[in-house]
Amino acid sequence: MAYFKGDVYSYELGKMTPLEVYLPYDDKKRFLVNKPATTLVLLHGLGGNYSYWGRFTSVERYAQNYNLALVMPDAEMSMYADMKYGQNYEKYIAFELKEIINNLFKMETDREHYYIAGLSMGGYGALKIALKYPDIFGKCGSFSGALMIGTKKNLYELSNWIDPGVSNEYCEEYEIKKALQKGCMAAYGESFTFKEDEDLFCLAKKAKHSKKNLPKILMTCGTEDFVYDINKKYVDYLKELDIDREFHEWPGIHDWKFWDESIRDYINFFVNN
Repeated sequence: MAYFKGDVYSYELGKMTPLEVYLPYDDKKRFLVNKPATTLVLLHGLGGNYSYWGRFTSVERYAQNYNLALVMPDAEMSMYADMKYGQNYEKYIAFELKEIINNLFKMETDREHYYIAGLSMGGYGALKIALKYPDIFGKCGSFSGALMIGTKKNLYELSNWIDPGVSNEYCEEYEIKKALQKGCMAAYGESFTFKEDEDLFCLAKKAKHSKKNLPKILMTCGTEDFVYDINKKYVDYLKELDIDREFHEWPGIHDWKFWDESIRDYINFFVNN
């Protein structure tokens, strides 16, 4: 793989923003590139950034055997929204990123070769963007997706959550709640205003009724993960709507071990048509 890491200017964000890219490359020793590469956009989670996929998984090694190009943009703690107090990360990921990588790297970005996936907050973002703009992405993946983001229940809970302060011992639940409250407040405002186009259940129903060709959906989640119940609920809802999807579960929690296993074991989903 050829590896690029740098900054690009985004008009939607109004600033330079980091980007990491892996491109298939024929070195005549290990593998041959003899057809257009599939392009997969990988979205990071709430506590991470664009570099985390490359740092904490072996996704480059998995991709090089499948002629798969990888694009990893940064979205801060935006909930992949056009934020009330921040930048237009939804439009950046959905529209402008495609233009950028096409112009700079001449990558395959037609719908049949252009896909999106993410973990945790990124899983939510991938599903939201793919369902909202089904003409752009042909496939979508969500690994341990934080699918409660954007729901009335989650926004109500966050609006009423009072920070008790940092305890002497690390508490994952506290850190997640604190980060979610800060991120959702910036994305949706101090009132945590509910919007149907940020709720995955509403978006799935709207997408189904649109009669458009919807992206194929892959979802994975660990059975011990705190987002397992909402993932099961959502995949059941997709089944009820008869939206093309597949769901895989196995023992695991909300961590990089599970996400590495997810991209390793189901990378075929993105390369087989």
